[in-house]
Amino acid sequence: MPGDGWTAAAALDDLPIGKGVRVTVGNDIVLLVRSDERVFAIGNRCTHQGAPLDRGPVKVSGSLATVTCPAHGSVFGLDDGRVLRGPATHAVEGFDTRVVDATVEVRPRT
Repeated sequence: MPGDGWTAAAALDDLPIGKGVRVTVGNDIVLLVRSDERVFAIGNRCTHQGAPLDRGPVKVSGSLATVTCPAHGSVFGLDDGRVLRGPATHAVEGFDTRVVDATVEVRPRT
């Protein structure tokens, strides 16, 4: 439905399980991460010093999905972008995700 805020971000088949992929959605640089059950989307730049999170290690097994900043080790939750371990003190933006016809769509959370 037009105007509902959803934007195509990537083909589901282009997202390897457990690896971060950087995509551009409108004016946003977004980190997409696919697990066996879900696709997560958060802002791709660490809020500490701006390092690209798509270059950091991802953990999607277990109860908490995370990405670790490759520069200084800040850990962000993939569910919502919150800081789980510093030095970052501010969350990255979180995005809602859905899969429609094998295409991952995202929209900013409000």
